[in-house]
Amino acid sequence: MIGRIARFAPQLGITALIVIAALSAALALTRGKLADARKDLRVEKALHETDIANFKAVQASADAAWQMEIASIQTENRRLNDEADRRADAGRADYAARVMRLPAAAADPGLSGDAALPGAGGAPSLDGPGGDSVLLARSDALICATNTARLSAGHDWAIGMTDQANATR
Repeated sequence: MIGRIARFAPQLGITALIVIAALSAALALTRGKLADARKDLRVEKALHETDIANFKAVQASADAAWQMEIASIQTENRRLNDEADRRADAGRADYAARVMRLPAAAADPGLSGDAALPGAGGAPSLDGPGGDSVLLARSDALICATNTARLSAGHDWAIGMTDQANATR
């Protein structure tokens, strides 16, 4: 057995040297590829950090624009609300003045007591639409005037809001 090893020893030494040289070349090549990969990784990491910074800057800009839009809408809504309140107050005053100018109505003979309901016992009137008359207390007429003014102003406010929404599209 020692004879065989001795006979192949010189050849094993050369083969070992060739294998070592091949492994060294492969190691050098791998080190070069590893250095290139590390360099590429550093570049990608820097680009990623730049992307993150750009994203944060764009997000901050979008947030600021959104906040400005919200402030603008709130300002316009306050203006519309104030205008609706002003119109409601003006309408309420106008309707109240009209109610106060109406002469007090004489009591309907068909009514019993001070109730403000249509008379059930009297003969129906043929001179107007519906035939029955309704007596309305002045305080109730003022309530109706106030509600009419508020509804009118609310209607105008809703139309203004719709127009504003359509203008922003």
